Amino acid sequence: MLASIAKHSFKHIKIFDDDVRELLLDLAQPIFHEIYIICPDPWPKARHHKRRLVDSNFLNTLHQVMHPNGTIYISTDWENYAEFIDEETLKAEHQFSASKISNEGMPITRFQDRAQREGRIIHTFLLTAKKIT
Repeated sequence: MLASIAKHSFKHIKIFDDDVRELLLDLAQPIFHEIYIICPDPWPKARHHKRRLVDSNFLNTLHQVMHPNGTIYISTDWENYAEFIDEETLKAEHQFSASKISNEGMPITRFQDRAQREGRIIHTFLLTAKKIT
């Protein structure tokens, strides 16, 4: 990642090597126009679902740092996690409009590549932040 950033001279990139929730909670205003969450840990065992990153509480935190009409792309190759994300985005429908979209044209990570080789489908969600008045 660092080599790619340097090679392409990308600007306005910050790398935070810790739990992103800590960073987000410290932000006082909306700063993001786009966020990509690619293949977060699925925590597949039912007793571990509480550890999943993408839940309604996290979506609430994200909404606070998103510009109105900002977008969040979330992808997972775990069917169960996709169903969970569906349920959690419904809980946040007053903050985001959400839809499932094609993953076509999106960069493919090595995790996604392996999932596709193993016959799993990449589920991709597009959330758009609503302006709350």
